[in-house]
Amino acid sequence: MQPEHVPLIARLPLEILETLVDYAPIETQLSICRVSKLFQSLAVRSIYRNLSLCSPDIAVDCCRTLTSNSSTAAVVRSFCIVYKNFPLAAKPPLPSYYATIQNALHSLSDLMILRLLVHDPSLVSLLTHSVFPSLRQFECFLTPTTCLITFLNLHPNIDYLQVSPHEDTEEPPLGGEVIVHPRTLLPRLQYFSGNAQSIGLIEGTQKLKAAFLTWHAVDTDPELVLAALGRGNRASLNLLSCTRRGWNLDLFETVSTHVPEILCLHLSNILLVDSRPTETYLQAIRAFLPRMTRLQRFCVNCIDYFEMGSVTCQLDQDFSTVTEWGAACPSLEEIGLPHSQGLSWYRLAGNSWLPDPQHPLGEQWLSKSIARRRLAWGSILNGLPESQKRASGHPSEFGESVASIRTHLDIFLRESRTIIS
Repeated sequence: MQPEHVPLIARLPLEILETLVDYAPIETQLSICRVSKLFQSLAVRSIYRNLSLCSPDIAVDCCRTLTSNSSTAAVVRSFCIVYKNFPLAAKPPLPSYYATIQNALHSLSDLMILRLLVHDPSLVSLLTHSVFPSLRQFECFLTPTTCLITFLNLHPNIDYLQVSPHEDTEEPPLGGEVIVHPRTLLPRLQYFSGNAQSIGLIEGTQKLKAAFLTWHAVDTDPELVLAALGRGNRASLNLLSCTRRGWNLDLFETVSTHVPEILCLHLSNILLVDSRPTETYLQAIRAFLPRMTRLQRFCVNCIDYFEMGSVTCQLDQDFSTVTEWGAACPSLEEIGLPHSQGLSWYRLAGNSWLPDPQHPLGEQWLSKSIARRRLAWGSILNGLPESQKRASGHPSEFGESVASIRTHLDIFLRESRTIIS
């Protein structure tokens, strides 16, 4: 039993004290360091566990502390360098800057997450001779090089990998030999984000669950990319997100051929001149959808490159589109269409689709539709419990959305005093 003169807070279990310190603001944590050795240890652990360094000066100061204090370095689990508004091209760092960061990295014995989110190719030098036995997540804006791949192969436990979304556009020296990079070996990789040109980094994986692919300056053939993606991950891949110029019908057709078992698909179309999708485009999508036998969520988004378009949302047309797509792909439960400001449509009973009533556009459309009595709302409402049971195997947020739609629809019907059998 602890003496009565010991303060009450010091009698609390260590886990509770640690949680209290974690929730304190950084200024308070710095003050806590002065209370006692125990509280200093708790505060240091909370301050240094997840480091995010937002300028070169802060990075240098922090890295010097880590290099000189091994006990502080031992508590670091996540190390991130991210300079959002620092012009590295106009003021390149000195070589000593990279040496200071590299020395600090070598002292992080239990690092689990490493994020180098700066567009600086010289950061690849930090990875030389760096080994982190516990590393699980690595994010960077580097393009694949022999140095980067060598580093990755030293960390076979990585399950999340992000590389540059841009292609390596540097041309090899005139008359020089084409560089052949070593093969990447990441047997536990589950999540990948990067440019389609970097698809070779995941060719040896067989457990990939999600892939986020981009095409920019170089339009790598989707056939080659998706064939490589599906070669070892067709059975495991659940989510695919693609960002590419154009309307990407060829990309969607390739997806439906090589990875038709995915659960979620997100297509972002980069357009120089924004416009609504044509009827021919919508029908072409409908023709490919029956191949996607397990697809539950499908979102098509348009990115107005010059931000000069003024395309408005047409929910009546969107309602017809989601109804046709839903009939073509019975497994679909959620659809997002271009220019709808993030509005999602949800399948309810049978092939009945309604927009999210918590979205302003969805609420307006539902109110007008109920007032016009354009659908058999009573029948739809009665069918919702069965729909919710059928969706029980889906992610919890989907079930919550269906329950929310049922509640809102019930309110709309009662407020409008409409009873439709």
